[in-house]
Amino acid sequence: MKKGSKKTERMGKVYPFNPTGESYYRRGMAMYQRGQLDKALKYIMRAHELEPEEPMILVQAAIIETEIGEFASSNDKLRHVLNTLDPSMSEIHYFMANNFAHLGLFQEAYKHATAYLDLNEDGEFAEDAEDLLELMSLEEEEEEWDEDLDQDELIMHQEQAGKLLAEGKFKEAIDLLEEVIERFPDYWSAYNNLALAYFYFGETEQATALLTEVLNRNPGNLHALCNLAVFYHYQERVDELEQLMDALESVRPFLYEHRFKLGATFALVGRHEKAYGWLKSLVKRGFEGDAGFYFWLSHSAWHSGHKKVAEDAWKRVLDEQPEKQGHEPWNKNSDDETLSEEMYPEERLFSLFKASMAGSSLTGQIPPAYFTSVEEEYFNLLHNHSGRLDQNPLQRAHEVALLLNHSFDAALEENKGLYYMWFHIVFFASEEMYGFKNIPALTAAVEYSWKKVRAHRVSQKEVAQKHGISVATMRKYISDIQNYLP
Repeated sequence: MKKGSKKTERMGKVYPFNPTGESYYRRGMAMYQRGQLDKALKYIMRAHELEPEEPMILVQAAIIETEIGEFASSNDKLRHVLNTLDPSMSEIHYFMANNFAHLGLFQEAYKHATAYLDLNEDGEFAEDAEDLLELMSLEEEEEEWDEDLDQDELIMHQEQAGKLLAEGKFKEAIDLLEEVIERFPDYWSAYNNLALAYFYFGETEQATALLTEVLNRNPGNLHALCNLAVFYHYQERVDELEQLMDALESVRPFLYEHRFKLGATFALVGRHEKAYGWLKSLVKRGFEGDAGFYFWLSHSAWHSGHKKVAEDAWKRVLDEQPEKQGHEPWNKNSDDETLSEEMYPEERLFSLFKASMAGSSLTGQIPPAYFTSVEEEYFNLLHNHSGRLDQNPLQRAHEVALLLNHSFDAALEENKGLYYMWFHIVFFASEEMYGFKNIPALTAAVEYSWKKVRAHRVSQKEVAQKHGISVATMRKYISDIQNYLP
């Protein structure tokens, strides 16, 4: 590279400044060291314009783009270096593998990571490349992928399944994901989403079996472990949850999606300091999440004492979901009363029930757009207060909850599981047009089933007599609700 201007003996004379690629590169690296990535990229790209044949300048630009999340653009630069400027720079394969992994194009990431290891078995990034392969959960030998369904189509199927899950269309999501798994028996992401779909659908044994299969065949799969933690949380399996979360605290994920998943899981189960650490680390790296990301960031920040971060993150939530106005994590009863799209239907139904008991409304005059048809009907029932009790199955289901509240105060934390169980039954039974015909018998059946789940010593005769029904009638309704029990 050429050096700068000639010296002069006269002071004060203005000389033209002709910066070189080297000078811009040095400025860019100084900005990079200060963490000013946008400015660093600007200077280094200017250096590249002046020194277009110097491969290291373009490589450095690509590295910065990776750090700010511009993975596709970074790979374009790296590909140009590898194909045109210097094919001998084998480390390019590792950088490209890293980018492809962030983009979710795991087959390409696998190819470049293995290419790097083939050329650099003991290279500078060999350990990182091996970790990347392990995190992608791919076998040592390259698998043959179905040519009829390429990666873009696979990603499209995953996005479609995610949309179906968000809309509460669990059966459709199950059908789609079963098809994907049949064609790609080692595509773990589909297994994890299918497990969630089954769990939401009430098939908890099938959901757990799927996660067990993933963890048996692919030990350490982070999404499966986090999903299992979610299951334990909602099933109130406290000891198992604590043991699993303690183990997850030692995990150090590499991929952005894994960091998000881990952070959101910590936030969900109430380990807010850990959640904040992972989610905030993504923000520092330039990660631009959706409303769900900022929802968990705001909650974890607020509960771990980072007020300003929580408030700023909540503004990002409201930008996409203005209906969440008033449901901030610092809201007085947000832990118990706030509705959100991230909750399960039974949680939202229970929150609506508690709000009605308190004589308040959670959502204003219209139900949120993310409500399922069952939730919307229950919302309207509670707000309109019209019609006779015996005219609407959901009104009768609501009356069961009222009777349960006589013995099990819905405001007490210890009784939350009972109501989650009942509203889980309500949600899935309503989808199948169940009539909820005998209110006392259903109340007895739920109470008995709950006490058995909690290993309380109680006889069917005792509970039946309490609710003024025969044992035979209670048994009939126990059999009914068994079809919908979580």
